[in-house]
Amino acid sequence: MRLPLALVLALTTACASSGGKPASQPRNRQSAELITLDEIQSGHWQNAYELIQVLRPRWLRAHGPDSILGDTPEVQVHLDDNRLGGIATLRNVATTNIASIRFVDPVSAAARWGGDHANGAIIISTRSQ
Repeated sequence: MRLPLALVLALTTACASSGGKPASQPRNRQSAELITLDEIQSGHWQNAYELIQVLRPRWLRAHGPDSILGDTPEVQVHLDDNRLGGIATLRNVATTNIASIRFVDPVSAAARWGGDHANGAIIISTRSQ
């Protein structure tokens, strides 16, 4: 009876430890909060809205009413520390000089910029020429 139990334990341990990639192989995983220059240059985007819509569409969605009045504030957009407005302003931002785009979660954005950022913020950083 001990031999089958030892065999089952050995197989269970082997199966549990063999799943996944070895630690020495880096994962090619995109960050949920950042669009890098490499990602930006990987496509031909007409504007920042199209780029985000394809690469990180959840950034563009408001998450629901923020107050008892039922108002849903928009995700706000900032370009090099200048507030542009809501997500529609992304259509006016060319991708040619963008270095990175970062999403700031709703809690952090509201704490930093106020309640009108209660659905988060998209921060665009440009490259200096």
